[in-house]
Amino acid sequence: MNESARSSRDITVSGELTIYTASEWRDRLIGEMAGTDDLRLQLAEVAEIDSAGLQLLLAAKRQASGEGRQLELANPSAAVRGLFDLLRLDAQLTTDALDQESESGQ
Repeated sequence: MNESARSSRDITVSGELTIYTASEWRDRLIGEMAGTDDLRLQLAEVAEIDSAGLQLLLAAKRQASGEGRQLELANPSAAVRGLFDLLRLDAQLTTDALDQESESGQ
């Protein structure tokens, strides 16, 4: 597919990404993925994330990849970055936004 013809959409994830909200976010992401080629999840406003939230992000990335789409995790909050670091998943989930953050020393 021609890269310039791909549709892309930003989704802001805010508040909790936990067992209490994961099913709501799953439903929203399924709907958003159906209408676009690529998604960028803006994670700067995520105040709390647990294993259910992380599982949702990993499953969404896997689904997108399996369908020839991209799902980018952008601008992770301290909570998101802390969980990725703790579980040593940051390398698997690194995006341009994470790379830029590391390069700038933040």
